[in-house]
Amino acid sequence: MQITRVEPIALTTPYGTPGAQTSQRSAVFVEVELADGTVGVGETYLGVYMPELAIEAVKFFEPFLIGRDSTNIAKCWSDCQWISSYVGRTGPTVMALSAIECALWDILGKRLGVPVHTLLGGAVHDRLPLYASGGVPTFTLAQLVSHAKEVVRDGYLGFKMRANPIAYQPSVETERVAAVREALGPDRLLAVDAVQNFNPQPWSVKQALDLLDQLAPYHLAWAEEFLPPFDPVPYADLRARSRVHISGGEGITTSAAFAQWLRADAFDIAQPDPTIVGGIGEARRVCELAAAQHVRVAMHVWGSGPTMMANYHLGFTQPNCFILERPVMHNPLEVETLVEPLKIIDGYLMPPTAPGLGVELTAAVKAKYPYRRGSASLFG
Repeated sequence: MQITRVEPIALTTPYGTPGAQTSQRSAVFVEVELADGTVGVGETYLGVYMPELAIEAVKFFEPFLIGRDSTNIAKCWSDCQWISSYVGRTGPTVMALSAIECALWDILGKRLGVPVHTLLGGAVHDRLPLYASGGVPTFTLAQLVSHAKEVVRDGYLGFKMRANPIAYQPSVETERVAAVREALGPDRLLAVDAVQNFNPQPWSVKQALDLLDQLAPYHLAWAEEFLPPFDPVPYADLRARSRVHISGGEGITTSAAFAQWLRADAFDIAQPDPTIVGGIGEARRVCELAAAQHVRVAMHVWGSGPTMMANYHLGFTQPNCFILERPVMHNPLEVETLVEPLKIIDGYLMPPTAPGLGVELTAAVKAKYPYRRGSASLFG
């Protein structure tokens, strides 16, 4: 079926809980429509940080897609990357193209009446554990502990909290991790994301090691982005010297770029995201490259419903995906874009059953959350 419309749609919603660093968040989605009226939906993570740029990037690709066969997803993707290759081999244009590619998978699933994980070869997991992701650094210690207790109450099997992405303060981070571990109990997974991609003076390998030594008594499942995502060599050094599993890769665009990090032995756990790396096809290649290096995968999931579902569908098809992330920062676009609720039993997510990605941007949602210029987030 021919593509007749490619449209970026920006929305802005209330976001977060008291104590969070921001009270609103924007998202940029892409609707791709076919001649028969079928509409697929994708999302680009670029829309959180640079929504206006995301809108224009999608518009750039539109004329090259109108009239194309929507079922030839690989050809649509490769041709779009080629026309932007001089300035966009990696980075924002790839992130914008991610949304288009995800929307094409959504369309194909909807037209065939099957979920995307079926299109990808079928689920290899009958369930996957979910961990809650929140614990932002602007929470007070009391708020952070309360947040962790909510995670326990809601039945999640683990929790990922954030360290301060700017300041290096081992005693403070140790106190906060200790308090969260006590709130979670000894058995739930606990991970820490240091978000060093935001730090203008990111930590050194030695600083990261010193902090991880202090956090060792609290049994971290992994340490995420404890170094800046610029060079795989320091990551490999940290991984070789740390007792804690090292994770990262959420901001890497294209499987070719990700392959360089995997060849360098930079990660114990790789964290690709279809809405960043170039789409579901590129993210699948990353998972397969990681498997060849005996690296486990924990999909990065920090967006709205289309981001969640693209990651979840892919995760269910990858043998080395061992856990899935569920943001718990009260973003209404996580649930209001789903066509069926997530099926969670005892902290485990069941494979989605709705056709396509299982998402839709209704007229009511579009009207409810009009886009506000200047609403780009600095810290997600």
